[in-house]
Amino acid sequence: MKAKGATADKPILRPQLRAEARKRIGDTGLLDHLLKHMAGKLAPGGKERFRRRHNADGAMEYWLESADLVNIRKDAGVTDPYWVPPLGWKPGDSPTQDPICARDIKLLKDDISTLKR
Repeated sequence: MKAKGATADKPILRPQLRAEARKRIGDTGLLDHLLKHMAGKLAPGGKERFRRRHNADGAMEYWLESADLVNIRKDAGVTDPYWVPPLGWKPGDSPTQDPICARDIKLLKDDISTLKR
């Protein structure tokens, strides 16, 4: 997954991952077992976590994400296990609002209040 650059935005589909793994693992039963049970587990080194989900077409897709995201989601009060903080997000920000949009909305509100005066 790491060699293919699999992320939540660009996951790798099960058939592709399976084809790559078959180059090193001949036992398809073991391979299927590993693909099923590695979800949510830390990758070697402990910095990344294996993730999987069904996409809209019903195909299984896999990717790696930072192991810290579990704690970030918990601290932000987000229950969605697939939520990824938007660019620029920091602890204390609203998990449902993009920080760039929030800044722009604040500037617009300030401009409107100035115009009203």
